Amino acid sequence: MKCVAYILLLIMSVGIVSCEEDVKPGERRKVIGNVKSAPYELLVVCDKSWYKSDSGKKFHDMVNTYMLGMPQNEPIFKVICINTGTFSKTFMTFGCIIFVNIDRKYTKPEYIKQRNMYAMPQMVVTLNSPDSKGIDELVDEHGSEIVDLMESNEIKRAMNLLKKSHSRIVSQYAEKKFGCEWLMPDMITLIKDGKDFFWASSGDNVYNACMYSYPWTSGSTFTKEYFIEKRDSFMRKNIEGEEWGQYVTTNASSVVSKERMLDGHYVQEVHGIWEMENDLMAGPFVSYVQLDSLNQRIIVTEGFVYLPNKEKKKMVHSLEAGLRTLKMGIGPKEN
Repeated sequence: MKCVAYILLLIMSVGIVSCEEDVKPGERRKVIGNVKSAPYELLVVCDKSWYKSDSGKKFHDMVNTYMLGMPQNEPIFKVICINTGTFSKTFMTFGCIIFVNIDRKYTKPEYIKQRNMYAMPQMVVTLNSPDSKGIDELVDEHGSEIVDLMESNEIKRAMNLLKKSHSRIVSQYAEKKFGCEWLMPDMITLIKDGKDFFWASSGDNVYNACMYSYPWTSGSTFTKEYFIEKRDSFMRKNIEGEEWGQYVTTNASSVVSKERMLDGHYVQEVHGIWEMENDLMAGPFVSYVQLDSLNQRIIVTEGFVYLPNKEKKKMVHSLEAGLRTLKMGIGPKEN
């Protein structure tokens, strides 16, 4: 028994040593655990004096990119910057990490992206260059992709949480009415039903989600103008204010539409500001427009926030994670 106990103790000791190993930046850790940083925290590892200087301005502006379709400027990430020499295992549990190395040993600018280097799920980007001008070139060429990689990593973390805890009533309605699987934050508990439409909200109306459907006709379905027309039509019929003549509409000038591929299929991603006609209520929304080819219809999922005079990015982040959980054609469709 003493021998067995000794062997077990030895195994545990080896495990502890492997978990506490020192790992250099860019070198994969042998034993990795889960990410522990707060959502949307971005660690930048570089020369801090460069980061704060005019030379680092283009990179600084990239990592401090503002969210789309917000009433006021709110950066996507909370950026934490440390000097290169201070990176250690303490920082390895961040979900998003960018290393910037400016050194004459590099012969040309390099852009490297790596997943799950030190923890999971994690996105690590390394920018190497002999000079600051090369970093600017990398930002010009890859900046949008880098921001999207980091943002998608954080959305993936939120999606994993939604699998464990989500609104049961939204999931049930999505399956019953549209034959879809859809996971949204669990504070959304109230439902208002409509024709080819339902609206779900939290008790305080801060978190809101909608799902609606209409026939697919042609490629013009995915234009910004067509989206606004269809959205306004559904919202006017289904989400009214407290007074006559009040209904939700779209601030057309705020709308930004872009394309992306999710799980191999096309998505029109739309950000903008909703307003209440004949009232002062307003806030940000994000919509995903997708083709349900099996049923030849468009499915639109949307999250929108109402929280006057306060930051809204955490709410928008959590709702957008829910939009990415949609799976079409998994159950019966309401006739």
